[in-house]
Amino acid sequence: MIKNTNKTIVYSLFLLFFSLFIFSCSDDSKGRSGKHDAKSRASGKKPSKTVPVEVQKPQMGLAASFYVTTATIEPSSDAKINARTSGIVKKILHEEGDDVATGDVLLILDDDDQQLRLKQAKQKLASATREYNRLNKMKKSGLVSPTDWDTAENNFKSAETEEQLAALALSYTRVAAPFSGRVVWREVDLGAHVGQGELLFRMMSIRPLLVRVHIPANRLGLVDVGQVVQLKVDNSSGVLDATISLVSPIVDPATGTIKITLRLEQYPENVRPGDFVEIQMVTDKHENAMLVPSVSIIEERGQHYLYIAKEGKAVRKSIETGYVMRDKTEVRSGISSADLVVVKGQRTLNDGVNIEILLADKQKPEDQNIKSDARKSMSEKNSKSGKRGNK
Repeated sequence: MIKNTNKTIVYSLFLLFFSLFIFSCSDDSKGRSGKHDAKSRASGKKPSKTVPVEVQKPQMGLAASFYVTTATIEPSSDAKINARTSGIVKKILHEEGDDVATGDVLLILDDDDQQLRLKQAKQKLASATREYNRLNKMKKSGLVSPTDWDTAENNFKSAETEEQLAALALSYTRVAAPFSGRVVWREVDLGAHVGQGELLFRMMSIRPLLVRVHIPANRLGLVDVGQVVQLKVDNSSGVLDATISLVSPIVDPATGTIKITLRLEQYPENVRPGDFVEIQMVTDKHENAMLVPSVSIIEERGQHYLYIAKEGKAVRKSIETGYVMRDKTEVRSGISSADLVVVKGQRTLNDGVNIEILLADKQKPEDQNIKSDARKSMSEKNSKSGKRGNK
């Protein structure tokens, strides 16, 4: 009985010492872990994160200010053709859409009356001419009185004028194109009776086409005759070039604008008068300007900045921007032409963040040395780090 009691006591003591040992080890492990965490928190450092980015050097080129507006295309000539005499429509020789040259006959009216009037006028002129010639011979011999001679001369001139008027009236029955262009509208039908002054056709000259633009006087800038302006037509792909042909010498006092006339010489067949166009006109320009992709620039509270790659880190640079040309923006100050501007990945960056430089699949020839510049920058960083470690 005593032996069993002693065994029980020994077994209990063993369990007690084993439990104390386990608790001691666990507490020591927690202590070391806690000290490590406290040390990490005290240092305030987080595991470093490297952000992949693409970079590009600024380009030197032309920066321009554009005035963008819309207008409609107009013909260089637009005429309504009216009847100059009355009559029945006998023939229609051209239809809407036909291209005609100056003098081409568009329509013929019935001309029986005008033919007879012309024939009568010619007969009268022939009679007056014979009498005039007879008395002229007699006048040289002194056999004609001054009164008879004056009467014969006046009759001859009157008959000559009547013949010319009859020929002119006959010509009015043949309606001709006043200029080379296109028939865009026919108003009358075959067999219809038209009166003097009635509308017959509408014609337009479409070579060249014109665009009239009104721009604010304070935006006139470098706009001048001969300048090339880019047009984008609604129903045509691509960009067309027009030339400034006229700049109004006055300012419209009601609108404060100046009228600019553009000539469009070359254009696709589907471009027509009445089409809407978007006009992009250069009003100022800076030669040899520093240009960066517009996507690389970040705007915050009215300020502009971008990131450059330097010694393996992203460096935030405040910049002054100039003219914006869609995908390119002029940078007037804040960076140099040798800096590597971050063009992709910049939205996730902060100043001083570690970066890894990647190059786009298609690099321009002048950008082929970017990778070597980036490696050189990393090498300089590592060299400086090594020197600080040796110290």
